[in-house]
Amino acid sequence: MSYRFITIPLISALIGWITNVLAIVLLFRPRRPVNLLVYKMQGLLPKRQSELAVKLGELVENELLSLDDVFDKINGPEVQEKLIRKLSEIMRDKLEGLLPRIIPPKLTQLIVDAMEKLLLQEAPNIVKEILESGKGYLTEEIQISKIVEEKVNAFDLQELEDIIRGISSEEIKFIEVLGGVVGLLIGIVQVVILWLFP
Repeated sequence: MSYRFITIPLISALIGWITNVLAIVLLFRPRRPVNLLVYKMQGLLPKRQSELAVKLGELVENELLSLDDVFDKINGPEVQEKLIRKLSEIMRDKLEGLLPRIIPPKLTQLIVDAMEKLLLQEAPNIVKEILESGKGYLTEEIQISKIVEEKVNAFDLQELEDIIRGISSEEIKFIEVLGGVVGLLIGIVQVVILWLFP
């Protein structure tokens, strides 16, 4: 009779641990559907990869990174200042290279300086206009949700499993151990009931 007080909690712990290990494995495996009489079994991620891809794409576009967010960032004063400075450098280099050598250097410098001054005055409006016209076109042409969806659907399931296991290895171990602990507690409750009501 006393061997039951030890074996029941141990078997319950083992069952709880194995159940949780199996549940975690079933997140990823089997990769292809397996027929089990009346039920087709397939791992959660392989079975729902396309649905996950759609939802993840929508989440990224609607909540995390929309093209509006990207354009708002680009349209900020810091980025505009850098763009204008770069445009000015490019224009100066091009003009200095294009102007014929027969023009005196002072005249070349006056032309380059005048063009640069004009560019610096007009550049904010030009950049703003370019960004606004580009925003409309790109918003129609580029759908972040579709890009994310295609990437997730193209993702190798082994890589996806490795990433998830790599990120959450501690949590996965905890879930497995927790299954054993819960099983052990259930086994102890069973032993107590057997002891109280023989």
